[in-house]
Amino acid sequence: MRETNKMGLWHAFSSTEKEKTMLNEKEFYQYVEANILNYLPEMEGKKVMVQRVKRNNQISMMGLSIGETKNYLVPVLYLEIFYRNYLRGQELSDTMKDIARIYRGHQVGFYLDEDKVSDYEHIKKNLFYRVVNYEKNKEMLKYTPYERFLDLAVTYRWAAYRNHDGMASALVRNKELLLWGVTKEQMMKDAKENTEKIFPPVMRKIQSVIPVKITDMEIPLFVLSNGDYMNGASVMLYKDPLRDFANYMGHDLYILPSSIHEVILLLDDEYVQSSEELREMVRETNRMVVDQEEVLSDHIYHYDREKDEIRIAK
Repeated sequence: MRETNKMGLWHAFSSTEKEKTMLNEKEFYQYVEANILNYLPEMEGKKVMVQRVKRNNQISMMGLSIGETKNYLVPVLYLEIFYRNYLRGQELSDTMKDIARIYRGHQVGFYLDEDKVSDYEHIKKNLFYRVVNYEKNKEMLKYTPYERFLDLAVTYRWAAYRNHDGMASALVRNKELLLWGVTKEQMMKDAKENTEKIFPPVMRKIQSVIPVKITDMEIPLFVLSNGDYMNGASVMLYKDPLRDFANYMGHDLYILPSSIHEVILLLDDEYVQSSEELREMVRETNRMVVDQEEVLSDHIYHYDREKDEIRIAK
Protein backbone atom coordinates (compact mmCIF):
# COMPACT_ATOMS: atom_id res chain seq x y z
CA MET A 1 0.00 0.00 0.00
CA ARG A 2 1.32 3.42 -0.90
CA GLU A 3 2.13 5.81 1.93
CA THR A 4 -0.43 8.41 0.80
CA ASN A 5 -3.26 5.88 0.93
CA LYS A 6 -2.21 4.60 4.33
CA MET A 7 -2.04 8.12 5.74
CA GLY A 8 -5.48 8.92 4.36
CA LEU A 9 -6.97 5.94 6.18
CA TRP A 10 -4.96 6.74 9.27
CA HIS A 11 -6.39 10.24 9.62
CA ALA A 12 -9.90 8.91 9.09
CA PHE A 13 -9.71 6.80 12.26
CA SER A 14 -11.16 8.05 15.52
CA SER A 15 -8.76 8.38 18.46
CA THR A 16 -10.02 5.10 19.92
CA GLU A 17 -9.59 3.27 16.65
CA LYS A 18 -6.16 4.87 16.28
CA GLU A 19 -5.06 3.46 19.63
CA LYS A 20 -6.19 0.02 18.55
CA THR A 21 -4.20 0.21 15.33
CA MET A 22 -0.94 1.42 16.84
CA LEU A 23 2.01 -0.51 15.48
CA ASN A 24 3.89 -2.60 17.99
CA GLU A 25 7.67 -2.29 18.08
CA LYS A 26 8.37 -5.06 15.59
CA GLU A 27 5.72 -3.73 13.19
CA PHE A 28 7.14 -0.21 13.52
CA TYR A 29 10.63 -1.29 12.47
CA GLN A 30 9.20 -3.32 9.59
CA TYR A 31 7.18 -0.29 8.50
CA VAL A 32 10.28 1.94 8.57
CA GLU A 33 12.23 -0.54 6.45
CA ALA A 34 9.42 -0.87 3.90
CA ASN A 35 8.50 2.82 3.62
CA ILE A 36 11.46 5.07 4.47
CA LEU A 37 12.44 5.56 0.82
CA ASN A 38 9.06 7.24 0.23
CA TYR A 39 10.46 10.04 2.41
CA LEU A 40 13.93 9.93 0.81
CA PRO A 41 13.19 10.00 -2.94
CA GLU A 42 16.80 10.93 -3.72
CA MET A 43 17.83 7.48 -2.43
CA GLU A 44 15.36 5.56 -4.56
CA GLY A 45 16.64 2.13 -5.54
CA LYS A 46 19.11 1.83 -2.66
CA LYS A 47 19.04 -1.12 -0.29
CA VAL A 48 17.33 -0.47 3.07
CA MET A 49 18.14 -2.53 6.13
CA VAL A 50 16.72 -2.32 9.66
CA GLN A 51 18.51 -4.81 11.85
CA ARG A 52 19.60 -5.34 15.42
CA VAL A 53 23.11 -4.07 16.10
CA LYS A 54 25.10 -5.27 19.12
CA ARG A 55 26.94 -2.43 20.85
CA ASN A 56 29.11 -1.97 23.92
CA ASN A 57 28.00 -3.60 27.19
CA GLN A 58 25.89 -6.07 25.18
CA ILE A 59 23.34 -3.35 24.47
CA SER A 60 21.52 -4.06 21.21
CA MET A 61 19.64 -1.47 19.20
CA MET A 62 17.69 -1.40 15.94
CA GLY A 63 19.74 0.39 13.30
CA LEU A 64 18.63 1.79 9.94
CA SER A 65 21.16 1.83 7.11
CA ILE A 66 20.59 2.72 3.46
CA GLY A 67 22.98 1.73 0.69
CA GLU A 68 25.27 -1.10 -0.29
CA THR A 69 27.63 -1.91 2.54
CA LYS A 70 30.13 -4.24 0.89
CA ASN A 71 32.56 -1.51 -0.12
CA TYR A 72 31.10 1.43 1.79
CA LEU A 73 30.63 2.50 5.37
CA VAL A 74 27.14 3.98 5.54
CA PRO A 75 25.56 5.83 8.46
CA VAL A 76 23.46 3.84 10.92
CA LEU A 77 20.56 5.62 12.59
CA TYR A 78 19.18 3.99 15.75
CA LEU A 79 15.40 3.95 15.82
CA GLU A 80 14.35 3.40 19.43
CA ILE A 81 13.93 7.10 20.17
CA PHE A 82 11.66 7.50 17.14
CA TYR A 83 9.50 4.59 18.28
CA ARG A 84 9.17 6.20 21.70
CA ASN A 85 8.04 9.46 20.06
CA TYR A 86 5.47 7.49 18.07
CA LEU A 87 4.17 5.81 21.25
CA ARG A 88 3.80 9.23 22.85
CA GLY A 89 1.31 10.17 20.15
CA GLN A 90 3.37 11.57 17.29
CA GLU A 91 1.73 10.91 13.94
CA LEU A 92 3.43 8.08 12.07
CA SER A 93 4.01 10.28 9.04
CA ASP A 94 5.72 12.90 11.23
CA THR A 95 7.90 10.21 12.80
CA MET A 96 8.93 9.02 9.35
CA LYS A 97 9.72 12.59 8.30
CA ASP A 98 11.95 12.98 11.38
CA ILE A 99 13.79 9.75 10.58
CA ALA A 100 14.30 10.86 6.97
CA ARG A 101 15.45 14.37 7.95
CA ILE A 102 18.01 13.15 10.45
CA TYR A 103 19.29 10.35 8.23
CA ARG A 104 19.63 12.77 5.32
CA GLY A 105 21.68 15.09 7.51
CA HIS A 106 24.19 12.32 8.19
CA GLN A 107 24.16 10.73 4.75
CA VAL A 108 27.84 10.59 3.96
CA GLY A 109 29.21 7.33 2.60
CA PHE A 110 32.86 6.39 2.87
CA TYR A 111 34.43 4.08 0.32
CA LEU A 112 36.31 1.08 1.67
CA ASP A 113 39.11 -0.16 -0.53
CA GLU A 114 39.15 -3.93 -0.03
CA ASP A 115 42.88 -4.09 -0.69
CA LYS A 116 43.55 -1.56 2.07
CA VAL A 117 41.21 -3.25 4.53
CA SER A 118 43.19 -6.47 4.16
CA ASP A 119 46.57 -4.69 4.19
CA TYR A 120 47.97 -4.57 7.72
CA GLU A 121 50.50 -1.88 6.83
CA HIS A 122 47.55 0.41 6.09
CA ILE A 123 45.45 -0.76 9.05
CA LYS A 124 48.15 -0.46 11.70
CA LYS A 125 48.38 3.32 11.26
CA ASN A 126 44.72 3.51 12.32
CA LEU A 127 44.75 1.09 15.25
CA PHE A 128 43.84 2.27 18.74
CA TYR A 129 42.62 0.79 22.00
CA ARG A 130 39.74 1.57 24.32
CA VAL A 131 38.69 0.29 27.75
CA VAL A 132 35.32 -1.34 28.41
CA ASN A 133 33.69 -3.20 31.26
CA TYR A 134 34.90 -6.81 31.36
CA GLU A 135 31.82 -8.51 32.83
CA LYS A 136 29.34 -6.66 30.61
CA ASN A 137 31.27 -7.65 27.46
CA LYS A 138 32.33 -11.22 28.21
CA GLU A 139 30.39 -12.67 25.28
CA MET A 140 31.97 -10.28 22.77
CA LEU A 141 35.43 -10.84 24.24
CA LYS A 142 35.32 -14.53 23.28
CA TYR A 143 35.95 -13.50 19.68
CA THR A 144 38.35 -10.60 20.12
CA PRO A 145 41.92 -10.03 21.30
CA TYR A 146 41.91 -8.16 24.62
CA GLU A 147 43.83 -7.65 27.85
CA ARG A 148 42.39 -7.59 31.35
CA PHE A 149 42.95 -4.51 33.47
CA LEU A 150 41.35 -4.73 36.92
CA ASP A 151 37.59 -5.07 36.25
CA LEU A 152 38.03 -3.72 32.72
CA ALA A 153 39.09 -5.07 29.34
CA VAL A 154 41.38 -3.29 26.90
CA THR A 155 39.97 -3.89 23.42
CA TYR A 156 41.37 -2.88 20.04
CA ARG A 157 39.78 -1.08 17.09
CA TRP A 158 40.77 0.49 13.78
CA ALA A 159 39.46 3.81 12.54
CA ALA A 160 37.96 3.64 9.04
CA TYR A 161 37.54 7.40 8.95
CA ARG A 162 37.68 10.33 11.32
CA ASN A 163 36.63 13.94 10.78
CA HIS A 164 35.00 16.87 12.59
CA ASP A 165 31.63 15.05 12.60
CA GLY A 166 32.96 11.98 14.35
CA MET A 167 34.58 8.68 13.63
CA ALA A 168 33.68 5.26 12.29
CA SER A 169 35.70 2.39 13.72
CA ALA A 170 35.57 -1.38 13.79
CA LEU A 171 36.44 -3.85 16.53
CA VAL A 172 39.49 -6.00 15.83
CA ARG A 173 38.37 -9.63 16.05
CA ASN A 174 40.42 -12.81 15.97
CA LYS A 175 39.48 -13.40 12.35
CA GLU A 176 40.99 -10.03 11.36
CA LEU A 177 44.32 -11.14 12.81
CA LEU A 178 44.19 -14.16 10.49
CA LEU A 179 43.29 -11.94 7.53
CA TRP A 180 46.19 -9.59 8.27
CA GLY A 181 48.64 -12.37 9.08
CA VAL A 182 49.72 -10.67 12.31
CA THR A 183 50.04 -11.90 15.89
CA LYS A 184 47.89 -10.58 18.71
CA GLU A 185 51.01 -9.29 20.46
CA GLN A 186 52.21 -7.31 17.44
CA MET A 187 48.77 -5.80 16.85
CA MET A 188 48.50 -4.73 20.50
CA LYS A 189 51.98 -3.20 20.42
CA ASP A 190 51.17 -1.19 17.29
CA ALA A 191 47.83 -0.04 18.72
CA LYS A 192 49.42 1.15 21.96
CA GLU A 193 52.03 3.15 20.08
CA ASN A 194 49.32 4.68 17.93
CA THR A 195 46.65 5.57 20.47
CA GLU A 196 48.46 8.38 22.25
CA LYS A 197 49.40 9.92 18.88
CA ILE A 198 45.90 9.72 17.40
CA PHE A 199 44.12 10.71 20.63
CA PRO A 200 46.42 12.94 22.73
CA PRO A 201 45.33 13.45 26.34
CA VAL A 202 43.34 16.46 27.52
CA MET A 203 42.73 17.47 31.14
CA ARG A 204 40.42 20.28 32.20
CA LYS A 205 38.68 21.46 35.33
CA ILE A 206 35.24 19.95 35.42
CA GLN A 207 33.53 23.35 35.32
CA SER A 208 34.98 24.01 31.86
CA VAL A 209 33.50 20.75 30.54
CA ILE A 210 30.25 20.35 32.50
CA PRO A 211 28.32 23.36 33.87
CA VAL A 212 28.32 22.29 37.53
CA LYS A 213 28.44 24.34 40.69
CA ILE A 214 30.06 22.96 43.83
CA THR A 215 28.24 24.51 46.76
CA ASP A 216 29.83 23.18 49.95
CA MET A 217 33.47 23.86 49.25
CA GLU A 218 35.60 24.22 46.16
CA ILE A 219 36.87 20.65 45.75
CA PRO A 220 39.03 20.52 42.61
CA LEU A 221 37.66 18.03 40.11
CA PHE A 222 39.33 17.38 36.77
CA VAL A 223 38.12 15.63 33.63
CA LEU A 224 40.67 13.44 31.87
CA SER A 225 39.91 12.40 28.29
CA ASN A 226 41.26 12.86 24.78
CA GLY A 227 40.73 15.79 22.43
CA ASP A 228 37.73 14.09 20.77
CA TYR A 229 36.06 13.24 24.10
CA MET A 230 35.39 9.84 22.53
CA ASN A 231 36.61 6.60 24.14
CA GLY A 232 38.69 8.86 26.33
CA ALA A 233 38.66 6.77 29.52
CA SER A 234 41.55 4.87 27.96
CA VAL A 235 43.76 7.91 28.65
CA MET A 236 44.15 6.72 32.23
CA LEU A 237 46.33 3.92 30.82
CA TYR A 238 48.66 6.32 29.01
CA LYS A 239 52.17 6.43 30.35
CA ASP A 240 52.44 10.02 31.63
CA PRO A 241 49.19 11.94 32.41
CA LEU A 242 48.30 10.45 35.81
CA ARG A 243 51.87 10.33 37.05
CA ASP A 244 52.70 13.88 35.98
CA PHE A 245 49.46 15.31 37.36
CA ALA A 246 49.72 13.50 40.71
CA ASN A 247 53.32 14.60 41.16
CA TYR A 248 52.48 18.19 40.24
CA MET A 249 49.58 18.27 42.73
CA GLY A 250 51.54 16.36 45.39
CA HIS A 251 48.75 13.85 46.05
CA ASP A 252 47.57 10.41 45.12
CA LEU A 253 44.40 10.43 43.03
CA TYR A 254 40.94 8.95 43.00
CA ILE A 255 39.73 8.06 39.51
CA LEU A 256 35.96 8.09 38.98
CA PRO A 257 34.87 6.29 35.78
CA SER A 258 32.39 8.80 34.38
CA SER A 259 31.86 6.76 31.19
CA ILE A 260 33.89 5.02 28.47
CA HIS A 261 34.58 8.55 27.17
CA GLU A 262 36.21 10.19 30.20
CA VAL A 263 37.21 9.80 33.85
CA ILE A 264 37.05 12.33 36.68
CA LEU A 265 40.08 12.89 38.90
CA LEU A 266 40.15 14.26 42.42
CA LEU A 267 42.94 14.50 44.92
CA ASP A 268 43.21 11.99 47.74
CA ASP A 269 43.44 14.58 50.51
CA GLU A 270 41.66 15.47 53.73
CA TYR A 271 38.77 17.14 51.89
CA VAL A 272 37.74 14.13 49.88
CA GLN A 273 34.70 12.03 50.73
CA SER A 274 35.17 8.41 51.76
CA SER A 275 35.81 6.00 48.94
CA GLU A 276 32.48 4.26 49.69
CA GLU A 277 30.60 7.55 49.23
CA LEU A 278 32.42 8.14 45.96
CA ARG A 279 31.61 4.61 44.82
CA GLU A 280 27.94 5.09 45.61
CA MET A 281 27.95 8.34 43.67
CA VAL A 282 29.39 6.55 40.62
CA ARG A 283 26.85 3.74 40.91
CA GLU A 284 23.96 6.18 41.11
CA THR A 285 25.25 8.17 38.16
CA ASN A 286 25.62 5.02 36.07
CA ARG A 287 22.01 4.09 36.74
CA MET A 288 20.39 7.49 36.41
CA VAL A 289 22.51 9.55 34.01
CA VAL A 290 24.91 7.57 31.82
CA ASP A 291 23.64 5.72 28.73
CA GLN A 292 23.94 2.03 29.55
CA GLU A 293 26.16 1.31 26.57
CA GLU A 294 28.61 3.97 27.82
CA VAL A 295 28.91 2.74 31.43
CA LEU A 296 32.49 1.83 32.26
CA SER A 297 32.44 0.58 35.84
CA ASP A 298 30.69 0.83 39.21
CA HIS A 299 34.07 0.74 40.95
CA ILE A 300 36.34 3.67 41.62
CA TYR A 301 40.11 3.51 41.28
CA HIS A 302 43.03 4.81 43.28
CA TYR A 303 46.30 5.97 41.75
CA ASP A 304 49.39 5.57 43.95
CA ARG A 305 51.99 8.05 42.71
CA GLU A 306 54.91 6.40 44.50
CA LYS A 307 54.20 3.01 42.94
CA ASP A 308 52.85 4.55 39.70
CA GLU A 309 49.98 2.08 40.00
CA ILE A 310 46.20 2.04 39.59
CA ARG A 311 44.10 -0.29 41.73
CA ILE A 312 40.45 -0.63 42.63
CA ALA A 313 39.88 1.57 45.68
CA LYS A 314 39.09 -0.31 48.87
